[in-house]
Amino acid sequence: MAQPTTGRPNNVFEQTIARLLRAIRLGQYLVGDKLPAERELAADLGVSRATLRQALGELHTAGIVEVRRGRYGGTFVTALPSAEAGGGVDPTELSDALAFRRILECAAARITAGRELGADERSRLRAAEAACAAERDSTSAEHFRALDSRFHLCIAELTGIPSLVQAAATTRDRVNAYLNQIPFIHTNITHACAQHHELMEAILKGDPETAEALAAQHAEGTEELLRGFLELQSE
Repeated sequence: MAQPTTGRPNNVFEQTIARLLRAIRLGQYLVGDKLPAERELAADLGVSRATLRQALGELHTAGIVEVRRGRYGGTFVTALPSAEAGGGVDPTELSDALAFRRILECAAARITAGRELGADERSRLRAAEAACAAERDSTSAEHFRALDSRFHLCIAELTGIPSLVQAAATTRDRVNAYLNQIPFIHTNITHACAQHHELMEAILKGDPETAEALAAQHAEGTEELLRGFLELQSE
């Protein structure tokens, strides 16, 4: 499978969020503890300080850490990530939904990129991508996820395989139910919209291998966040 060239390879932001959540959940940093200095923590995680700041900013918004100023200031853990998220989650069912989603969306991207799309079909895909991108700053998780689903289902519809469309719609609904249990993270949304654009371009250029690889990378970002917030281990 071809490896796509993207501005943020391997979902580094989402992976950083997940690793911080696991460290807190596993007791490496307890509630009330001060996190290591930014430079040290970024080095430990193997990420840039800019990425770390973004991740900590989202955890602050989620109420998991807080920044205190002054002589004894720093970033402190204020809550366990599992305190409000993940109640009643069946790990087997979630893993099944995520795995099936990846299979379906990778297949849809490859098949659609391999088709000779007509002008109307190409316009439909562009319109779905643009509508989602226009809502990247939305404060409504439900509205954005509806447009996000519409974009992915448009790709499935362009395969011309009705049963694939039906399966994709059912699976998106399953995954969205889990997404509704975690914070709405705007940095992740911006990243997702950039990935949508790259995926669309690969399809329109007729590059099945890159389209499939981009679809897989996009799915992995969602998986990282869900596994991090819902207390599931990466496979």
